[in-house]
Amino acid sequence: MNFNHIVVQNILRDKSTYISYFLSSVFSIVVFFLFSITAFHPMMAELDTTSTLGTTMVLASFFIYVFSFIFIIYSLFAFLKKKTKTLGTFMMMGASMRQIRKMVFRENMIIAVAAIITAIVGGLIVAPLFLMVAKKILRAEVFGMYIPIQAILITIVLFSLLFLIVTKVMTWMIKKEDVVQLLKADITQEKLTKPAPFKLIVSIMVSVILLFSMIREMNWVESFGILPYIALFISLLLAIYFTVTQGMLFTIRVWQKHPSYFRKTNMLFVSNLKAKERSHAHIIYLLTILLLGTFVFTSVLYSSYYNVEEKTESLYPYSFQYTSLPGNELEAQKDRTFIEETLDEAGNYEAYYSAFKTDEKRRIAFMSVTNFNQLGQHEPLTLNDHEYFVAAGHEGVQPNEESIHDYPFGNLIVTGIEKRNILTSGLQNVYYIVSDEVYEAIEYPVYQIFAYELDDWTNKIDVANTISSKITTDSDRRLMASKIELYEVEKFVKSIMFFIGFMLSLIFMSAAMSILYFYLQTSLEQEREKFLGIRKVGLSMKELSTVVTKELVTLIFIPFTIAALILFATLLGMHNHISLAFYQLTAMGLGIILLLFLIGFFFIRKGYLNKLMI
Repeated sequence: MNFNHIVVQNILRDKSTYISYFLSSVFSIVVFFLFSITAFHPMMAELDTTSTLGTTMVLASFFIYVFSFIFIIYSLFAFLKKKTKTLGTFMMMGASMRQIRKMVFRENMIIAVAAIITAIVGGLIVAPLFLMVAKKILRAEVFGMYIPIQAILITIVLFSLLFLIVTKVMTWMIKKEDVVQLLKADITQEKLTKPAPFKLIVSIMVSVILLFSMIREMNWVESFGILPYIALFISLLLAIYFTVTQGMLFTIRVWQKHPSYFRKTNMLFVSNLKAKERSHAHIIYLLTILLLGTFVFTSVLYSSYYNVEEKTESLYPYSFQYTSLPGNELEAQKDRTFIEETLDEAGNYEAYYSAFKTDEKRRIAFMSVTNFNQLGQHEPLTLNDHEYFVAAGHEGVQPNEESIHDYPFGNLIVTGIEKRNILTSGLQNVYYIVSDEVYEAIEYPVYQIFAYELDDWTNKIDVANTISSKITTDSDRRLMASKIELYEVEKFVKSIMFFIGFMLSLIFMSAAMSILYFYLQTSLEQEREKFLGIRKVGLSMKELSTVVTKELVTLIFIPFTIAALILFATLLGMHNHISLAFYQLTAMGLGIILLLFLIGFFFIRKGYLNKLMI
């Protein structure tokens, strides 16, 4: 029997441990591989890698790889923890540390090669279906299967290096310990969690102060650049950690003093929690962070994907807006005729003709009440000679109500404000609506507006392409804007962002389930021996099943609840910046994830009880 035969036999004898490590590695590689297939698709070649969207795709690939790196390290740690007793047995039989490290290294490299090959083959099998989903999300006309040579090579090279480096480093971290300690590693008493109320209070206070400062957009936040955001991220992680660990410690102590502690199987359940308090708290913390990441990606990116139409209309109120600059009257008439002839063929539409005068240096516009009412996208307005009305020039920017007093129009009184854009966002800084008499006395250049609103405009990109092929913006003569074209661009960008968020959410959720599976798997043998002893005392299978069910509920649904509460608390703190639709979509996303968790809980419970009660 040679050394390689021992390595292979060792893998075959402990298949359950190796399979869990193998499957988690395969899944990490598959997700990266499928994302790479999409990123390197010929249809994505048009994407400029130096643009914001291109950079986002590169960063997403990097993030997925880094997360896979961290997850595989964690999986290897869990794997080695499960193998400590086996390693102790080999050392007791005379194996040296060099041989132990060599054996672990070869075992891991065998799993690595098998995982990479399995992931690529499996990825190629599901790639056509995956690309069909990607085509739907990205709204691409053609997004079919191709031979992903580049994606295959990158996946093989990156993950081969990852496994090689991680395995080499981790094997050197295996220290030569006493054989008895290794043999008893799975029954070593856990360290107890120490009370740390001061750390909990400080971390929560720092997080609240930083979050409040950012929501209020305080000046000091801007002056420190990205540092406050890094500090907030770290403080939130610490606050969640101390909340989970101290919360579990406090709950156990309170429950032990409560009368319900002595009812039914509560004493056994609480005692089991106390014995594994530290490890349970760490798992709950990790799952909370991963689920919070899943919730954030699904709610924010999913909501933004389905909020494109509303956002587009807030920036560009009209399907087409033609702004004719002074001296462009003849050409404007020709362009207007062409636009209206094209729209006549496209379907029903509304036409609005208006005008405004502008102080071009300050980009402050003045519009008569008659011209304002001709736009037709708001309630009719009536003004006296000494009154004026203010309308926004930029989306999301409060218009200045007082700048009109810098002009010699007399002592005018403001009657109201329109925070929505009345014309294309950014065309002017602010619009002051005045009476017709005041408007006629203003001596500034006149800009003519021809605006058109087309029925079913979201499906009229062909019309927009026809018009834009002949009429484009010329800064000296005319300005042309179309919310149809903006909608298509925004929809494409949000589609890619949604796709990236979907992939990241998938990784976070699978990591959460894998970590929970590893945790249950590594403690299975110890738990089996413990429950076997308890059954000899006289507890029934039903009672033991109740204890295990409560423990699984704690590990699965406590993290879900904490993550959901943190998400909704944050959203409530930002209620001024968030629409009702966002809350509805967030609640819908959480409901879907909760349903998946319920289904997963019953499968995990059934499988775990079957293994535990053997």
